[in-house]
Amino acid sequence: MDRRTLLKGLAALAPVMGVRSVLAGHHEKAGLPAKTCRLITQDIAGPYVVDETPMRSDVAEGQAGTPLTLNFLVMDTFTCSPLPGALVSIWHANAEGLYSGVENLVLDATLKPVGGKIDTRGQTFLRGMQKTDENGRVSFKTIFPGWYYPRPTHTHVVVSPPDFGEVATTQLYYPAEVCDQAYLGKHYVQRGPNPDRTDSSMDSPGDSSDAGDLWLDLKRDGDGFAANHNLGVMFYGGMFGELPDFYRQS
Repeated sequence: MDRRTLLKGLAALAPVMGVRSVLAGHHEKAGLPAKTCRLITQDIAGPYVVDETPMRSDVAEGQAGTPLTLNFLVMDTFTCSPLPGALVSIWHANAEGLYSGVENLVLDATLKPVGGKIDTRGQTFLRGMQKTDENGRVSFKTIFPGWYYPRPTHTHVVVSPPDFGEVATTQLYYPAEVCDQAYLGKHYVQRGPNPDRTDSSMDSPGDSSDAGDLWLDLKRDGDGFAANHNLGVMFYGGMFGELPDFYRQS
């Protein structure tokens, strides 16, 4: 049996082996802070997933809005090192609270539908994916997301480790105090602030009970905003002491 086949089998057994509990012991022995390489809190993908996403760094596609740069560092949570070759995919709503590629159901404050569905099928704005570089980094140029009932402002993220690992699906949230600033911009002011007042003082922005790692730390960046955020994922290659480069070899 070759090494690749063996690792696939071991990866399938990882939940039984208690890999997540092993991580804590590994970090403790290495003298690493628990939060340095924590697994990102999982969250639902939501209803607006599409089959195809363009491979690109600039996802704005002409959408009006305040510029936003999202800088991600993908970490192998076992070795606590950057993970090259991981595929990072993002998508979020435009300034009007609409997603591309789907039929959008617009709700009012009572969660009742407003008018008919808004069809954006065939469009790909504010969706994109890239592979992390040799330093485990990837950066997206986009716009500040708009809001829609009944959700706090958020961006969807999916991280797929190279070859052997668990796909991480989550949502990253924008503190209300930052949203209030962004929604004063000319492309947002007509709709006003997001009625959802969830902010970073709360532990759980979504449905997750341990979601402190899902808050974006946004800073002013020229006429827009920027955020740096770590995404910790389970990479079984790291668990067995191999370098990520080995697993990208055929």
